[in-house]
Amino acid sequence: MLQRIQTIYLLLVITCMITSLFLPFCSFLNHNNEITLGAFGLSNLPSEYTEVSVRFPFYLCILSVIGLTTYTISMYKNRKKQLLLGRINYILILLTIVLILIDIDYVAQKLGSVIAHHDIGTFLPVASLPFVFLANRGIKKDEDLVKSLDRLR
Repeated sequence: MLQRIQTIYLLLVITCMITSLFLPFCSFLNHNNEITLGAFGLSNLPSEYTEVSVRFPFYLCILSVIGLTTYTISMYKNRKKQLLLGRINYILILLTIVLILIDIDYVAQKLGSVIAHHDIGTFLPVASLPFVFLANRGIKKDEDLVKSLDRLR
C-alpha cells in the first residue's frame, strides 16, 4: 500500500534532497568576491584560484540517496527489505553530510582567509535524517502489526 505515512516521509526525503541539489551549500566571501559551493562544484571562482577544486562529487551522493529512497518506496510489499534500505539510506545521508562538511573546510583552507557562510543546501540533508527515521519507525510498526495478526490466526 502506497498510502502509508512512511511514504509521505520518504517523499519529504526526496524533496529535501532534490532541493539541496540546486541550492548552494556554502558561500565564501573573499575580497569582495562571493564564491559558492554547490552540488555541482564551485561557482564564481576567480582566475587566481584555479587550483582550488571540489574533492567529492556531491551530486552523485545526492542522486544515490534520491534513487535509493525511490526504490524504498517501490518496495512497499517487502517491509523487511524496506527497513534495510531505510538503514542504508540513513548511512548514505550521513556520509553525504560528512563529505559536504569536509569539503567546505577543505575549500575554506585552500582559499585562505575567507568568511564561510553555510547556506540552506547544507541543512537540507540534515533535515531529511528525521524523515528517514520516522519512515523506518512507520515501517517497523506495520511489520509488528502484521506479525501480531499472524499470531492471532
